[in-house]
Amino acid sequence: MALPILTPPRRKATVGKRLGLGHHLLVAFVGFVLAWQSSVVMAQHNVVVLLADDLGWGDVGFHGGTAETPNIDQLAAEGVQLDRFYAYPACSPARAAMLTGRFPHRYGITGPVRDRDAGLPIDERLITADFKAAGYQTSLIGKWHLGGSNQPKAHPNQRGFDHFYGFMDASVDYFQHTTGRGKLDWQRNGKTVNEQGYATDLLSEEAAKQIRSRDKRKPFCMVVSFSAPHNPFQAPEHLTAKYQGRLNQRDATYAAMIDSLDQGVGRILKAIDDQAIRDETIVVFASDNGAVRIGTNAPFRGQKREVLEGGIHVPCVIRLPGVLKPGTQSKQLFAIHDLLPTLAAATDVKLQNQKPLDGVNLWANLKNGTQVDRTVVVAENDHAIIRGDWKLIQPTDGAIELYNLRSDTAESTNLASRQGKVAADLLDQLTLFQKHVRNDEPAASNGELLVAENNNTKTNAAITLPQEGELLARAELSGDAVYGVLGNRHVESNGSGVRLFSAEDRNGDGVIAGEATVESSQVTSDQPWYRFYISGLAQDDFQVDQDDLYLKVEFLQKNGDSLDLIKERIYPQVLRERKDFRDEATNESLGHATWRTYAMDFRTPFAEVDSLKLSVGFASGKGEGKRTEFWINSMNLEPIDAPASYRPAKATADEFPQPDPKSLVSLGGRWYFDPKGGDRTVPKQFDYTNDDQLLYKTDQFVAPFAGNMSSWLRAGYLDFDGNEVTKDVFKPYAVIINVTDTHIVIRSRNLPNHPTATFPDRWRMLDGNPSYIKEQANTHYLPLQPKVDPNAFAMDEKNSNQALPMGPIGVATNGVIFFNPFDHIFETDAVWRLDRCCGHPSPQQQYHYHKYPVCVKTPWSDEGHGHSTVIGFAFDGFPVYGPYEAAGVLAKDDRANPLNDFNLHEDADRGPHYHVTPGRYPHIIGGYWGELDPMNGRRRNATRG
Repeated sequence: MALPILTPPRRKATVGKRLGLGHHLLVAFVGFVLAWQSSVVMAQHNVVVLLADDLGWGDVGFHGGTAETPNIDQLAAEGVQLDRFYAYPACSPARAAMLTGRFPHRYGITGPVRDRDAGLPIDERLITADFKAAGYQTSLIGKWHLGGSNQPKAHPNQRGFDHFYGFMDASVDYFQHTTGRGKLDWQRNGKTVNEQGYATDLLSEEAAKQIRSRDKRKPFCMVVSFSAPHNPFQAPEHLTAKYQGRLNQRDATYAAMIDSLDQGVGRILKAIDDQAIRDETIVVFASDNGAVRIGTNAPFRGQKREVLEGGIHVPCVIRLPGVLKPGTQSKQLFAIHDLLPTLAAATDVKLQNQKPLDGVNLWANLKNGTQVDRTVVVAENDHAIIRGDWKLIQPTDGAIELYNLRSDTAESTNLASRQGKVAADLLDQLTLFQKHVRNDEPAASNGELLVAENNNTKTNAAITLPQEGELLARAELSGDAVYGVLGNRHVESNGSGVRLFSAEDRNGDGVIAGEATVESSQVTSDQPWYRFYISGLAQDDFQVDQDDLYLKVEFLQKNGDSLDLIKERIYPQVLRERKDFRDEATNESLGHATWRTYAMDFRTPFAEVDSLKLSVGFASGKGEGKRTEFWINSMNLEPIDAPASYRPAKATADEFPQPDPKSLVSLGGRWYFDPKGGDRTVPKQFDYTNDDQLLYKTDQFVAPFAGNMSSWLRAGYLDFDGNEVTKDVFKPYAVIINVTDTHIVIRSRNLPNHPTATFPDRWRMLDGNPSYIKEQANTHYLPLQPKVDPNAFAMDEKNSNQALPMGPIGVATNGVIFFNPFDHIFETDAVWRLDRCCGHPSPQQQYHYHKYPVCVKTPWSDEGHGHSTVIGFAFDGFPVYGPYEAAGVLAKDDRANPLNDFNLHEDADRGPHYHVTPGRYPHIIGGYWGELDPMNGRRRNATRG
């Protein structure tokens, strides 16, 4: 509403005459105008929203937090605490919901916005634009994270904010103001600025300066979007020291970040008081989502990225002196998408959005201390619907969960089976809401979700066949087997393939069994030996009786007659790996299902065989639980040499044919060249053409790089120039090795063989886009003669002593590098965001492993028959073995030769060597035993230990 313009005194008489008013009436009229103007100004309160990033319910002082938060606590004492305030599980959806008043799935924001994402569509009107249209000065200070880095029309300054100061990405270094990729991300109104200072301090000082320098003739609406306490976990040294006496380094840093946040809030509140506008300024303090593992969401269960209470139930305080009763607590169910519609009502700002809003005006309830019954839905991938005391969770995979929040704050008892009607009603309401969201039609009325007939129709998503394993694409299915997407495409992408159901009679024949079968004519009479193998994943609850999960080969003639068949049961391998690779620290959240190669070698029994029928199937299914399927994403057949066990020498099948040591050329240390009876001159390079001639001596000779030096640049990867590859390209020279007098020099393009899509770091909040792998050239130097480091020391639980450097710590025999298990952030093992092959392409899309990989087509083929073959080398030159030390004995369980703190063994035959082994802290290695070569780049601080 425009304010009246007062005319100068000498013109007032003229105005009075024109209106036919006498002097006294004129004075009265002017007084009325001044009073009316004053009332308008008072109605248009200022608005300041202070939004923390990843601050948990239990992180603030007034909820018992560890850090000192006197300013936030004082704000809570002076305002209304919203005891049932819900945000979204992640930052971008929460911010989008707050600024639009709309459920973010309506416009495609279902998780953190990445660089390549479109972000918040430009046709979404932000409520701040409504404040601006109402005459408010508007500003955003801090984090944006809604896209638009390279789109001028999507920039905050084009979205209703007169002033923007801060950063565009998910997070920045608090001191350098750079992203995780090293790019400076700090600007003022679209122009990059390079300013010194701790980020939290700079943001709060900018907000205070804006308040002091504002146009005092206009009200203002300011959103201060702090980055704290989001990672990276950094704090000023003086604040960290304040907490070090009673907390460990990690927790002290986190507490210091919250302390700094509180001081920033204090600066802003002081600026408001100094300007004497406390009574006309609405101040809101809230968090965008719950804390990550380093923070506390107590007494709630769950954390950021989850729709459990710990991920979405966050602290919130609103203060307006003289209007909102200080020191009170509101039980009103309130969501972050209600925030600005409520503030608009409090300031008489008209909302002009023509699209359906999900947020509602709850200002009267806050003023009067009353409650209105309503239903709230929040979601990322999983959905949660809350109505009264009841909360239903609909996971993307698995059964629904139902909790009574009044009696079960910690969500410990799932009542879905006992309260079937409540669960069904909430699920129906949620389903209807999701329909409204898909159609972008109104879904709320007076704060309550609309109830109407559910006309939800299902559409069949197109199924994309696997990139490799052409046989699988031609398979015929029978019984309880279907083609489909393997897993939830929003959570992980394993492509598409065959799903075998051990708990469902899908075809209604009364038997739980299924099979995928394909015929192949790629057999010849002069090639008798073949390997049939699949890539399979047995979910945690997949079960069969009689070990009846199998691979089967039928031998056929031209007329299709079956001459014979062989069958190999692979379920015992599934059971053994579930036991051997179980890790209590991670299986609780990730499960122990992993992709494995299941193979059988066979010899065609008759010369007449001209085709094969290959099958993978199961019978006697008895799965119980949420994850009862067996997935197959490739079936393959390839000719092989006759196994060693078939030869008169009767060598075991997994032994490398042992050469005569006298025939070998020593390269230094344990390395040898096998001339195979030819020229004894050491080749200038080893590659896929001679990879079986570079030998390493363990207790026998092995060729660690054989079969591992070629790779594929898959469609969807990025090439050297950063362009997306549209077609699979074979890279025969993916790994090249030269031998000098002192080193094995490995040049690698670091390309994994297996197809890759979306990883369990499904929200891309740490590494940009993990769906992309970039072709890279890396060179690594392995000393021929590793030297033991007399000052070696073990890594502690979180590597806080930096026994291992950040970044690469070794190289696998396929050229892919091993990283420090805590390279990304120091509060948790990297396993929580790895794919099921234990790898991911970060940073800079560089693919690497953190733990024992179990991928298809990697050098790790280890079924526990003996001590593991060499799968890589640490940068000190010592070899890295797989998990088995002896036949059927995991290295971690070996009592005769136990691992030390470095996951290292030492024996006379093999010398010092590491093991990639599951354990309490399943590190690749727990430190370096040997001295590092400086040519490998980053080294640990030599002064430590």
